[in-house]
Amino acid sequence: MGHDEGAGLKNISDTAFLVATYRAMETEKPDALFRDPYAKLLVGDQGPAIINSLKSGKKSSWFLVARTCILDDWIQNLIRTEGIDTVLNLAAGLDTRAYRLELPKNLRWFDIDLPEISEYKKTKLQGVTPQCQYENIALDLTRQAERSALFSRVARDSRKTLILSEGFLMYLTPTQVKELALELAQYSPFRFWLAELIGPFQLKLIQWKWGKAFKAANAEMTFAPANGPDFFIPYGWNSQGFRSSFDEALKIHRAPPGAALLKAFFRALPFDAGTRVNRAGITLLTR
Repeated sequence: MGHDEGAGLKNISDTAFLVATYRAMETEKPDALFRDPYAKLLVGDQGPAIINSLKSGKKSSWFLVARTCILDDWIQNLIRTEGIDTVLNLAAGLDTRAYRLELPKNLRWFDIDLPEISEYKKTKLQGVTPQCQYENIALDLTRQAERSALFSRVARDSRKTLILSEGFLMYLTPTQVKELALELAQYSPFRFWLAELIGPFQLKLIQWKWGKAFKAANAEMTFAPANGPDFFIPYGWNSQGFRSSFDEALKIHRAPPGAALLKAFFRALPFDAGTRVNRAGITLLTR
């Protein structure tokens, strides 16, 4: 990929470098909560340069670490208990779960992302053996006809498919998310969907903290439904659970200083205000 050393975010694909660098940082800790032996190879010098270009970049790893822990646990549990035979990873970026997680050898795993980032990952991981039946697909998911052809192909040979959308939906418009949800619901094997969501409160924080950098990279976040997972109900999906990244960070001892006091403040808020504030995390959607 055409990255300049020392450059910050230049396009939406660069957010994949940001996320993978946080995985590399966690991997190097003596008490690491997960190990990603490929993250450092993938990010090179560009990942740390992006983090250094962002306000409090290094101090913001807790959120991504918590998100990774939630998804790793939920993915492996669903594969084990629900008989998942296919994983469809939308906007996969530099995700390496197909390589680093303990997975059934006959599991089919599809990583889908824009051509540039997909080809970059394929080149960097050339010679590394995935843990399952793996396919890296270069595709712009906003191209409806092309994604429909892919979804049809995946569904044709699947009995139970798990969809992943980590760090993806927030970059879409509500209309785009609605259309995607309706389309995914058309395929009977597509039964489970682990979707990362943020709420209006988190969106405002991100915009305040990193908004200018993301806007300059044409990577603005816009989807932050006030009703959380209930947004998907009219489009064929019901939430079977939600795990907050903030709560997970407290549980795994990766939360920033003062987080426990903030949690107590959330609990003291009237009505459901605390819940509405704490809306960033992963929801399990089912059909």
